[in-house]
Amino acid sequence: MINYKSENKNVREVQCNHTPHSTHSTQAKRVAFTLAEGATHVDMSDNIRRVAFTLAEVLITLAIIGIVAAVTIPTLITKYQEKQTVTRFKWIYSTLANAFTMAVAENGAPETWDLNSAEDMANILSKYMRISEKCYNTAGCLPPDLNIVALTGEMRYTLPGNANYVKSRFNNGISLMWFEPHKGCSYSYIDTDGNQIDVENSCGSLYAFISTNRTNRYGLDHFVFTVTPKGILPGGYDYNDSNIKRNCTKNWTSDGNTNGATCGEWIRRWGNADYWYDN
Repeated sequence: MINYKSENKNVREVQCNHTPHSTHSTQAKRVAFTLAEGATHVDMSDNIRRVAFTLAEVLITLAIIGIVAAVTIPTLITKYQEKQTVTRFKWIYSTLANAFTMAVAENGAPETWDLNSAEDMANILSKYMRISEKCYNTAGCLPPDLNIVALTGEMRYTLPGNANYVKSRFNNGISLMWFEPHKGCSYSYIDTDGNQIDVENSCGSLYAFISTNRTNRYGLDHFVFTVTPKGILPGGYDYNDSNIKRNCTKNWTSDGNTNGATCGEWIRRWGNADYWYDN
């Protein structure tokens, strides 16, 4: 209740009886203050301080946000891509390893497998994997005219139409490309100097494409695997650490532009894809 008591014609005294909400209080508080002449009501609200920004302050803030975003967003994207690469590589490596174990259990050691073509290798191992599509010597499973490039970005070759390769594909989009196997898990070849090179413990090889980018890079979009008597292992599995890193860097060009061929072994050993960053 508010009582107005006039003391003179210019100023009125206001007495406000305020009863607290508590039902246990029996006495009211009395507040006295004065009203200027002409006032018609009492505003009991707290003082509110209104703050506004100038246009210059807003523009400066937006500029700072833009600079921070320009610095951090590319790093966040690269980190995300690196994580995706590691996750998909580990999935296909585990899938191939399990298939190899089951194939050996049913068919014996790979040195004894009847391997006369890439299809033979694909059929033996695909039996133990959830393949959703087979593209044997026909188009499909991969984009046409796929450009295979080294980790450094140097062009290696183009797979024209992909019709002359044995390929298979999983539901998650990862594809395999199988190459001619080596009976008995050994073979020989002649190097550029005319020397015969004997290779042991290699039953065949394949590419695992974890991405279908038309420009497909070693160590980022696809990885090479070797079928050995001990399992299906990433390229460079028998290299020491320094050679693994030397062949998996953006800043070094290897003979034949095969840089990136050991990046799968990098992930297997250290569990990351730090070679994404300049090293």
